[in-house]
Amino acid sequence: MELGRALFLSGAFATHAVVGYALVAGATDADPRIGLVFGLLPDADFLFPAGWGWPFVHRGITHTPLFALAVVAGSYAIGRQRTLTAGRRVALSVGLALGSHLAIDSLSPKGIDWLFPLRTSWSPGLAVHSPAATVLLWTGSIALLAWDTLERPSIR
Repeated sequence: MELGRALFLSGAFATHAVVGYALVAGATDADPRIGLVFGLLPDADFLFPAGWGWPFVHRGITHTPLFALAVVAGSYAIGRQRTLTAGRRVALSVGLALGSHLAIDSLSPKGIDWLFPLRTSWSPGLAVHSPAATVLLWTGSIALLAWDTLERPSIR
């Protein structure tokens, strides 16, 4: 892999992780590391062997609302084994992180298949992984984390 591509992917991965972390930290009382993991989860498709083909390609099955719904439902079922409230908290956190990834990528020129299994990509074609957009996403995430920190009472 060429250096430029590796740097681009590293920046995109980090952005998805930071946005997921910030959303979970700012909007829930769940462990924000859930946002790191599930903010990156759709890009696990980079690990699929190239020979598998559609829908096991980048921006294939793991970048669909159907996949997100299945993962959120599974996380709810696992969390609910502890308590109903825990199930809801975990499902909300997973949904925020996965949803942020899908929302960001759906705005990019390639888009995502919102109606999977139909191949129906549509996108406004925004450069959401450009340096300027990355700075905006990171700034918003850091601001959300700072606001969340200021709003919570200090622990002494």
